[in-house]
Amino acid sequence: MNATKVIQLIEKDSRQLVSMLVPELKSNLGTSHYRRLTDMEMFQRVEMIYRDLVRWLDSKDEPALQNAGEDSGKQRFAEGIPLGQTVLALILAEKHLWRYLRSSAITLEENVQQAVTEFFQKRVYYTSRGYEAALEESNRLSRRTAVEQRPTAAAPKESDLEISRGGQVGEHGG
Repeated sequence: MNATKVIQLIEKDSRQLVSMLVPELKSNLGTSHYRRLTDMEMFQRVEMIYRDLVRWLDSKDEPALQNAGEDSGKQRFAEGIPLGQTVLALILAEKHLWRYLRSSAITLEENVQQAVTEFFQKRVYYTSRGYEAALEESNRLSRRTAVEQRPTAAAPKESDLEISRGGQVGEHGG
């Protein structure tokens, strides 16, 4: 099957594809933080992944894939979903797609198989980059806040320091 037919199939059956994945995201121990999301939020996120795949198969638009992945990674960081769980959710989305295509008795052309695999690999990469950028920004802001809140200690006066007979500062004479 060529890319156009795969696109049509995903668009036609996207609700079914998403409906198959959402319960696993909710029950899988590796994606436990996704349970915080409502069914509608999970549905929309999974659906977005498949929409992005359709766009990728149609245009191979690398900047659009990069932006979508990085934005997704930043959003998952902001929601407190660990990176490992975010990556696992993408892996499960790919696994469910392949399972669905096999159950539909669809044979993909090799270039389409490669394009689907490439999409998910790049999506994991760009999502991780976005997540790491958000983490770095968070760390930078927390360091800056900590420095701003740290009280400045007054430097000790020379008369406050004890001097030993040997002339060592801070050493008790003996």
